[in-house]
Amino acid sequence: MAVYHYPLGERATAALDAAFASLTDGAESGPAEIPVQGRILTIPRAAFGVARARFFDLCVRPLGPADFLALAKAFHTLVLDDIPVLSAEKRNEARRFITLIDALYEYRTKLVCAAAAPPDALHEAGDHAGEFRRTASRLHEMQSAGFLAEPHLD
Repeated sequence: MAVYHYPLGERATAALDAAFASLTDGAESGPAEIPVQGRILTIPRAAFGVARARFFDLCVRPLGPADFLALAKAFHTLVLDDIPVLSAEKRNEARRFITLIDALYEYRTKLVCAAAAPPDALHEAGDHAGEFRRTASRLHEMQSAGFLAEPHLD
């Protein structure tokens, strides 16, 4: 199963819908709440250890490392839609995305996503562009058979 889909559009979203349905055996999904440092992180849809969200839900909102670590620990797979190209003006969103990918990578949480561009073209300029090269490398590795075969750490 392909896990990184681009460009954004109906085909990519349909691929994510199919992946989510397959990973959850078509189970009914609903919001999930994860306690994080005395507050609640709400994930829009979840079932059977699989979370479904949009880039906006996780990287535009003011979330931080503790949120992403809790998410990565709670779910073995994240299905993430609508990852945009991160321009220099989106430095906060780029930083959050970098932190999210680091957390997913650390816990070996699988990522099925739809993005506007391939990993190497998601953030080429701006405050975190240099750091993003490591994130792009991780995004490539997270598509590999070896990474996908690794157990989720919880």
